[in-house]
Order: sequence, then C-alpha cells, then structure tokens
Amino acid sequence: MRRFDDNGLMVFPSEAMRELRESRHIVVIEACYCPRGHNLINERAKFSDFSGILLRVRHNAMREGLVALSPIFGDKSRISLGIELEKGMVMKLLCPECGIPLPVYDECSCGADVIALFTRPVPDYGDCVGICNRVGCYNAELKSGNELLSLASIDEG
Repeated sequence: MRRFDDNGLMVFPSEAMRELRESRHIVVIEACYCPRGHNLINERAKFSDFSGILLRVRHNAMREGLVALSPIFGDKSRISLGIELEKGMVMKLLCPECGIPLPVYDECSCGADVIALFTRPVPDYGDCVGICNRVGCYNAELKSGNELLSLASIDEG
C-alpha cells in the first residue's frame, strides 16, 4: 500500500476500506455540492485514492474547523483539522467555500439531524447524501432518483 499519493499527500488506510475493496459492491460519492453549487469533493483529502468530502464544522462560536469524510458509502473514516471532535457533540455542517449551513434533510434516530449533501449542483432532495451531524453517530443515507439506498441493499446486491 502506498503511503503517499501522486501529490505527496498521505494516504490513510483503514480496515473498513480493505473490506469494501474486497466486497463485490462499492458505492463512491464522486459529486457532492452545497445548496449554492460549490463542490464539496476535495482532492487534498484522499481516502485510498478517492477524493474526500470536505466540510466546515462548528460546535459553537469558539470551536470551528474542517472535517474530511471518506466518499465511500459505508466507510466511517474521517480526518479533522483545527478542531477536536468529541463523541456525542452535535455539529453545524457548513460549506467550506461559502459558509452556508447545509440543510437538514430529516431527524436522525439518535435525536440529531440528518444533513443533506446534494449529488448535483442544483439542490434536489431526491438526489442527495444524508449524514448525521452528531459525532460518533454513523447514520447515513443515499438517495438517487428518489430511491433510498442503504448499506444493506448494497451488500445484498
């Protein structure tokens, strides 16, 4: 396994990535946008050669930073920059470019919110990725053409 990518950035291997690579079905989010159409996929955050999803996060006025999420549906890897993430904290998720808060899609089963990241530049809740904004809750959904995709349906595929 390579330690650095072609740009000299460190590659972070994970056990979840190995399992996903060995499975027959894998879903990689290759396009992700804020409501204003800014691309959230960032080449500076790599997860096993895939560009990560970069978000600005805020806990309160004093705690703000960046979080890069793995774009592989089901991989829970993340990297935080400039902020210490504590399990259970509910974060406000923002576009790293324009700072607009990302919209709430639904309530999560943990009591926090499922936040929408759109898979097209024009916001459409029928084509989005939903992620929980509570640190440590790994609830996530993927909607494509108004069809809900869960990890269970990928594994059965």
